Amino acid sequence: MQSPVGGSEQGVGGGGGPVDLRTDPRLGPLGGGGGGLDPAMREQQLQHELLLLKQQQELQKQLLFAEFQKQHEVLTRQHEVQLQEHLKQQQEILAAKRQQELEQKRKQEQQRHEELEKQRLEQQLLMLRNKEKGKESEGAHHTSLDPNSPPQSNTTGTPPSYKLPPLLGSYEGRDDFPLRKTASEPNLKVRSRLKQKVAERRSSPLLRRKDGTVISTFKKRAIEISGEMSSMCSSAPGSGPSSPNSSNSAIAENGSGGSVPNIHAELRSLHQTLNADGTVSPLSLYTSPSLPNISLGLPANSSWKRLVFFLPCLEKLPFLLFSFSLFLSLIFLSLPPSLFLSLPLSLSASPIISFSGLVYDTFMLKHQCMCGNTHIHPEHAGRIQSVWSRLQETGLLGRCERIRGRKATLDEIQTVHSEYHTLLYGTSPLNRQKLDSKNQKMYAVLPCGGIGVDSDTVWNEMHSSGAVRMAVGCVIELAFKVAAGELKNGFAVVRPPGHHAEESTAMGFCFFNSVAITAKLLQQKLGVSKILIVDWDIHHGNGTQQAFYNDPNVLYISMHRYDDGNFFPGSGAPEEVGVGPGVGFNTNIAWTGGVEPPMGDVEYLTAFRTVVMPIANEFSPDVVLVSAGFDAVEGHQSPLGGYNVTAKCFGHLTKQLMKLAGGRVVLALEGGHDLTAICDASESCVAALLGDEFDPLPQAVLQQKPCPKAAASLERVIEIQSKHWNSLQRLAPTVGQSLMDAQRREKDEADTVTAMASLTVDTESTEEPMEEEPVL
Repeated sequence: MQSPVGGSEQGVGGGGGPVDLRTDPRLGPLGGGGGGLDPAMREQQLQHELLLLKQQQELQKQLLFAEFQKQHEVLTRQHEVQLQEHLKQQQEILAAKRQQELEQKRKQEQQRHEELEKQRLEQQLLMLRNKEKGKESEGAHHTSLDPNSPPQSNTTGTPPSYKLPPLLGSYEGRDDFPLRKTASEPNLKVRSRLKQKVAERRSSPLLRRKDGTVISTFKKRAIEISGEMSSMCSSAPGSGPSSPNSSNSAIAENGSGGSVPNIHAELRSLHQTLNADGTVSPLSLYTSPSLPNISLGLPANSSWKRLVFFLPCLEKLPFLLFSFSLFLSLIFLSLPPSLFLSLPLSLSASPIISFSGLVYDTFMLKHQCMCGNTHIHPEHAGRIQSVWSRLQETGLLGRCERIRGRKATLDEIQTVHSEYHTLLYGTSPLNRQKLDSKNQKMYAVLPCGGIGVDSDTVWNEMHSSGAVRMAVGCVIELAFKVAAGELKNGFAVVRPPGHHAEESTAMGFCFFNSVAITAKLLQQKLGVSKILIVDWDIHHGNGTQQAFYNDPNVLYISMHRYDDGNFFPGSGAPEEVGVGPGVGFNTNIAWTGGVEPPMGDVEYLTAFRTVVMPIANEFSPDVVLVSAGFDAVEGHQSPLGGYNVTAKCFGHLTKQLMKLAGGRVVLALEGGHDLTAICDASESCVAALLGDEFDPLPQAVLQQKPCPKAAASLERVIEIQSKHWNSLQRLAPTVGQSLMDAQRREKDEADTVTAMASLTVDTESTEEPMEEEPVL
C-alpha cells in the first residue's frame, strides 16, 4: 500500500507540481488530473468553511447573550424581592415596636391610675383622721372661747398659756400644711379642707357662745380668703399671682360679696363688737406670731400678749409660714386699686427678657443607619449628644432656658416642600402606601447594609421620619419664642441638617429645610416683615436659596467654599443674586482657590466687615436666622471642610449679628462632623448669646491681611452687589487691608466727620447774632 503512494509522490515531485497531502475522500479526484482547477476550488472551500465558522460564532454569541439576559433578569427579580422583603420586615418591626410602645404606655397609664387611686384613698383616710382630731381639738378650744374662763396654767411660775380662737382651724404637726406637693399640682387640697372645716363650724354647737352668738362673718371670710390666697401664692411658677380683680371675685364667690373697703369696715365693726363682748384680745385679725400684731390702725396689744404669741412659734413653725402667707394676702387686699393702675406700662406690657433659649430632644438621636456603624457615617447621633454634653459641662445649659421641642406638622413642612416630598419623608411606611407606587422613589441599598436616599444620606424606616420632623419643630418653637419677645435669642441643637433640602429633593444629609420653613412660618403666622438668613456652613445652602430666590422680604447671605463650582453642591456663584422682585436679596460670598492657603479667621472677619454687616444693616431685619454649620472650623478635611477658621471666631461673628434686629438671633445647627470642633464652636456661640465677654482678637489676626484669593473673591462679590446695596461702595478699597488698618481708617473717618460737624455748629453760632440784630 505504501509503494504506489511513494511512487506517486516521486512522480509529482519530479514534475515540480504542488503536493496534495489531504486525505479527504472528497478531494481524491483532484489529485489525479485537472490540476488547473485545484486552487480555485480550494479557495471556495476555504471561504465556505470560514462562513460556517462565522455563523457558528454568531450563533454562540446570541446564545450567550440570551443566557446573560436571562440571568440578569433573574438576579434583578431576586434583588427586588429581597428589597421588598427587607422593607416588609422593617415595617413589621416598626409595627411590633409601636405595639410594644402602646402596650408599655397602657401599662404605665394603668399603674398611674392605680397610684392616683391609692393616693386618693390615703388622702380620704387622712382627712377622716384629721376631721376626728379636729373635732377633739375644737372641743378643747371651746373652754377658751368663754370670756369668763380664767387663763389656764399647768404649773406655777410659768407664763399662762391662752387658747386662741380657731380662726384657721386645728393644726396637725405631721400635716405641715403641704401647700405644694409638686411644681405643677394645683393647690386644691388645703382649700377644700378649709371649706369643709368652715362648714363643720357652722353646724357644730361646740363653736357657739353661751349667748347663742354664732362665729363672726369675718372669721369665716378669713378662712375663705386664706384658702384663696394660699392657692394663689402656690400657683405654678410661670403663671404668676392672680390680678386684684380676680382675687376680689374669688372672695365674692365664696359667699361674701363686697369689695376691699367693705372688708375694712367689717374689721372695725368686729373690733368694736369684741370689745363690747369683753373678750380678752383686742386683735382685729390673726397674724403671724413671728411678726408684730397688725391692727389696721387700732391700738397695739400689750407686751405680754405678744410674748404669748411668740412662745408657740418653735413648735408650730409650719403653721407660721401659712400665717405669714395670710398676712401678705391681707396686706395685698388692703392696698388701693389705684396703686396697681399707676404702675408703668413698660413693666407689665413689655417685660425685659434676658434669657437665651436652648432646644434639644433625644428623639433626634434615633435617626441613624440601620447598620449601626457610626464610624462610616459622618452625620450621626453623637454630634448633638456631644454638643449638649459640652453645654452641660461648661454650665452654659444651666444659664439658658430649656425649650420643649415638638414635631413639625405636615402643613408647616409644606410651606417649603411639595406634598409628595412631605409625605415621602415625613410619614410612616403605612401612610406612604397612599403615594403612587410608580412615582415612589426607591431607596438605595448602601454598601454597609443599610438603605439611604443616596450614598451618604441614610434613612431609617422606623425613626427617620419622626426625627426630621422633630428637628424642624424645634427650630420653629425656638424662633417663635424669640420673635414674640419671650426669649432674647437662642440656639437649636438639632439634626439632621436641612439647608441642602430643596422643594422636592433630599440631599447632603438633609431632608427638610428647617431654617427655610421657620422663616416662611414667621412671615405667615407672626407677620414678620423682614428676615435675614446667614449661612456660614462651608457648603452652600442651595435649598434655602431656592426657597427665597424671588422674595424681597428675606435676605439670604451665604459664605461657602465654591472653587468655581467644583465643591459640593456646586451652586452659590456670586452672580446668583435672585430673580424678579428678589433681585439683590441673595448674596453668595463664594470662596475660590481651593485650600492653598485655606481660609481662616482673617478672611471670615473681613467678609463680615466688608459685605455681611453693611448689607445687613442696610436691610435692617426684624429677625436673624443663622444656618450655623461648623464644618469650616479647623479639623475638617476635604471634602467635608478644608478651612482653618477657629471656634472662637464664630463667637465673634455671633456677637456682630446680635447688633441686628434688637438682638433677636436664632442659631440652628447645620453641618460639622468633627466632634471637638463643633463642640468648641457651639460653646463659643452660646457664650456669645449669653453676653459673655471674649478675649480680644490676637494681634497676629488683627495685623494680618486676607490672602489674595479671598480678597479677589470679596472684590467680585462687592462689584456685583454694589448695584443693589449702596453701603458696599465705600468699603471696596478696604478689602485688602488688615483689621487693624481698617479700624484705624474708620476711626479717622469718624473723627473727621465729628470735626466737620462741630465746625459747622460753630459757624452757625457765630452767624446767628448777626441775623437777630435789630434794624435801626
